[in-house]
Amino acid sequence: MDIQYLMRQAKKLEKAMADAREKLSELSVDAEAGGGLVKVQLNGKCELVRIAIDPKAVDPADVAMLEDLVVAAVNAGVEKARAAADAHMAQATGGVKIPGLG
Repeated sequence: MDIQYLMRQAKKLEKAMADAREKLSELSVDAEAGGGLVKVQLNGKCELVRIAIDPKAVDPADVAMLEDLVVAAVNAGVEKARAAADAHMAQATGGVKIPGLG
């Protein structure tokens, strides 16, 4: 087995992963809850970028419902962002499973 070849391949994989990590902030996913009453947008790093709340969801007598909708929308967005990020990293690594990255 050629150690130099393996080292070159490892360097290529390392660069591909670094490039993919940089692009995660450009990745965008949308999610919603309550039939669209609460909408969120997250990037590939699972950071909340935007939240939109329909005025119909704002009921001072039922704040708990709005809180539940926000939590549900954010959790749905995080799930989508993680899946998209995993797919993005798998594409960058050629499907190679790297310990600690998934």
